[in-house]
Amino acid sequence: MVVVKRILALIPVAAGVVAIVSLLIHLVPGNPADVVLGPYASDVEKQEYLTAMGLDRPVVVQMAAYFGNLLEGNLGTSMIYQKPVALMIRERVVPTLELALCAMVIAIGFSLPLGILSAVFRGRWVDYGAMGFALIGVAIPNFWLGPLLILLFSLYLGVLPVSERGDWSTYVLPSVSLGLALAAMLSRMTRNSMLDMMKEDFARTARSKGAGEWTVILKHVLRNAALPLVTIIGLQFGVLLTGAIITERVFDWPGLGSLILEGINNRDYPVVQGCVLTFSATYLLVNLITDLIYSWVDPRIRNSA
Repeated sequence: MVVVKRILALIPVAAGVVAIVSLLIHLVPGNPADVVLGPYASDVEKQEYLTAMGLDRPVVVQMAAYFGNLLEGNLGTSMIYQKPVALMIRERVVPTLELALCAMVIAIGFSLPLGILSAVFRGRWVDYGAMGFALIGVAIPNFWLGPLLILLFSLYLGVLPVSERGDWSTYVLPSVSLGLALAAMLSRMTRNSMLDMMKEDFARTARSKGAGEWTVILKHVLRNAALPLVTIIGLQFGVLLTGAIITERVFDWPGLGSLILEGINNRDYPVVQGCVLTFSATYLLVNLITDLIYSWVDPRIRNSA
């Protein structure tokens, strides 16, 4: 029952996000008729197109009609490609999910060992090296890192493909580009959380009972330090899904990020609205799943709910 209530509470939030973005995109200069009909179409032809598509109506009326279609499960039809938006999203959502999952695996695979080693060897060269990596990773934007990786590994070394989605090798560069900043942030969070837990009484009690240092670190400290990391990882996975737009553009990745950029450039309102709805719903759903996992990991939260 609690889960159902939480899901129902997400609906108005997602609707509000779609309404705001829909209003903003209608305010952006540009006319869909110019893209569809071309630069040589007359003003009369453009006006006829706008009337046929219902784009000459007030924005509020258009938004009301869009939400009415949503209640029927209809995301509309692309004005450029004349395809159902729901079908276009289904074709693009899998590549975006795959890219986000690969980036998350890379981020966790790098951050947890670095954070643990940095906390255990605090003040030593391992700590400084790990935190230096974290600082560099946070400071480098992915729109700069992506082309740099392409220049180094694709053009100079020739060991990885430049772009597009294919076999496993095509996932490496975009996943690293997207996951590096997250790995840097998670490693710092892991270090700080580990340091806090290493000072707690349960860690000292485990040592006093004869447990080895690494047993205390991995079995007791890491488990308790993972609680705040669960929240961060869940939130950042939603960010990966919505923040892959630039990375997908750089690597010509056929995902939702590329689709929404195409919709914005073409003033394809149904496509933009459908992508924003998908992004917002996914982000909110990931947050809900994160809360549920957090309560499962920490029984105190479950018992107090």
